Amino acid sequence: MVAAAAFDWRVRRIPNALIVIGLTLGLGAQWWTGGNAGLISGAGGAGVALVLLIGVFAGRMLGGGDVKLAMVVGAWTDVPLVLTVLTYGALFTGVVAAGYWLVHAIRPMKDVPRIPVAVPLCAATLLTTADLLPSLLALS
Repeated sequence: MVAAAAFDWRVRRIPNALIVIGLTLGLGAQWWTGGNAGLISGAGGAGVALVLLIGVFAGRMLGGGDVKLAMVVGAWTDVPLVLTVLTYGALFTGVVAAGYWLVHAIRPMKDVPRIPVAVPLCAATLLTTADLLPSLLALS
């Protein structure tokens, strides 16, 4: 996730090699720790991420690399956790988009740089899977 976020930040794309490695290792880890049930759980998480985001991609509001990266998150987690990560990732992306809008409000929209969605998705993944985000939200 961190490597994907770094690539997305620098060049606004996520290399397919990172996606293939992430999916392979995620599904492999699921199988290693949970057998066939773990593999099915990881595949289900990846599938749910794809189904939820393919329409957003088709509407040209999200890049293909971002959809594939969400599938990697799903492969490492499971359906309930990928739903949580995607929810927080969408909220964090909204915050980043609002910041971009404020900074670039004087430019024509076609000149505003694309948002590196992997960065807020990475933050949401790390905070959620480390149980930090629920802890932070409980403080409020």
